[in-house]
Amino acid sequence: MNNRAASGKRDAKNTLLSKKSTLAKRWPCYAGSIIRTVFIIGFSYLFLFPIFYMLVTAVQDPALLDPSVMWIPKGISLLGFKGAVTSLRLSQSMPLTAVNTLFSTLASLVSCSMVGYGFARFKFPFKNLAFALVLLTIIVPPQALIMSNYLNFFFFDFGGILSLFGIQINLLNTPWVFVLPAMFASGLRGGLFIFIFRQFFQGLPKELEEASKIDGCGPFRTYTQIMVRLALPAFMTVLLFSLIWHWNDFYNSAIYFTGEIKPVPVMLSNLSIAIKQDGIASTTFITESRMFIQAGILLSIMPLLVIYLLTQRFFTESIAKSGIVG
Repeated sequence: MNNRAASGKRDAKNTLLSKKSTLAKRWPCYAGSIIRTVFIIGFSYLFLFPIFYMLVTAVQDPALLDPSVMWIPKGISLLGFKGAVTSLRLSQSMPLTAVNTLFSTLASLVSCSMVGYGFARFKFPFKNLAFALVLLTIIVPPQALIMSNYLNFFFFDFGGILSLFGIQINLLNTPWVFVLPAMFASGLRGGLFIFIFRQFFQGLPKELEEASKIDGCGPFRTYTQIMVRLALPAFMTVLLFSLIWHWNDFYNSAIYFTGEIKPVPVMLSNLSIAIKQDGIASTTFITESRMFIQAGILLSIMPLLVIYLLTQRFFTESIAKSGIVG
């Protein structure tokens, strides 16, 4: 019995020592995991803090507003969202912004991909000069071209043909100010999109085109049936960038749209004035305006947040593949 008890004590002691040794070996790994977790949580808080702040401010009850409240409001109310919807004229400004964004993005995908494919695969006179001009459009600020573009849209005359028939068209306050340049690969960030497609197509093997030529495919058929399918990562990258930039564009929208209904970013910049004119806020306007403005910002970025959450995985994969191929 004594031998068995002593043997049991030795086994228990050895087990305890083994556990301590294992813990000592694994402690650096545990410490590293804890540090990484704290680091990620801290950075996530920094990036998500504006959204948390907007949400909490937007849903506060105006009758119970308290500057000392940070995260948990004393009362919940949807008055901020109702006021923002009315003052932003979302029933009209949101469809206008959506039309500008969707059709301009689709036009940019088609035109910029074709131009990028042409620069990547074909040889023609002054090719390098033409591509240098494309890169120049990335460098030149839009403010340098806004006056000429404004006059072109105000007195729109396609190559002088319309003036021969006494026709004068004003494209201002219409989606055509964004869609028409995008159709010719010169829309918002068009030069950058052409560069992305060119770099991607240059990374694809030329044997694909040689094989398609043997099978009887011409250049256009090769582009539509082979190259477009292989360039889906580049298309996804340009798609998301174009959606975000067209939706958030303020400068061009403020210049080209001068009517009562404007794109959401322009309407949002005048939200506090619109709320005061509509008589939505009470006598505590200065305090309540913060609630309406934060609600309006949330409503304006909500479509982009939904799109990003739905396509985040594809966007990450497209960036990775574009970097490898390009």
